[in-house]
Amino acid sequence: MTQTSTFSSVSPAQTATPTSPNQSASQASASPYPVFNRADASASDFSALNTVITRLLSGRRTIIPVQVKGVSGTGLNPVGTVDVQPLVHQQDASGRVTPHGVLYNVPYFRLQGGTRAVILDPSEGDIGLALVADRDIFNVKTARASAAPGSFRQQNMADALYIGGFLNGTPQDYLWFSENGITLKTSGTFSIDAQTTHITGPVSIDGPLTVSQDATAGGISLTHHTHPGVQPGSGTTGTPQG
Repeated sequence: MTQTSTFSSVSPAQTATPTSPNQSASQASASPYPVFNRADASASDFSALNTVITRLLSGRRTIIPVQVKGVSGTGLNPVGTVDVQPLVHQQDASGRVTPHGVLYNVPYFRLQGGTRAVILDPSEGDIGLALVADRDIFNVKTARASAAPGSFRQQNMADALYIGGFLNGTPQDYLWFSENGITLKTSGTFSIDAQTTHITGPVSIDGPLTVSQDATAGGISLTHHTHPGVQPGSGTTGTPQG
């Protein structure tokens, strides 16, 4: 004899019956799942499910604007970290606002390929974005290599990465690419350290030029060329011949 199972399409809420004559119909039809009994979830099963999903998604983090509160590992060093504070405050249902705490040791972005890099470190007060990783990146940050996740947390602000340059003020030192050309401005010293430096095209210098070694123009040395008719130490001058 084959036994067949019968499934009822009636929900637990529909099968509930009043336990006493004084129990109301709304109490009898209440869901056994408390979250479905919220006022905004009582209209339909869809509204109830939507409420649950919205609550779950509200705890997921993706990208948030932040302000830099501290910087470490700047200059000619391996790329460092920043301490940042989220700029969008927390707000409860009654409208009370609470600032977020500071996120510490957040790796910041540096434009780098191999051993070649553009070093432009963040500064305190900068505004940028924290990109929130979908898994715990603590072990990767520590090893600077592939590693297992540090925990089971997901999309947590503790696993943020910083990229800067948003909502900041007018720069004072800059490399400016425009339709008229390229402008480099600095309030400090502009230094070039290269094995050789080659410039193609006319060069104009508005200011003194200091050369620590010899300079050659048109094949003539500045320090070793001679003037015929000049006697060393005599003070006699002749017509320069080249």
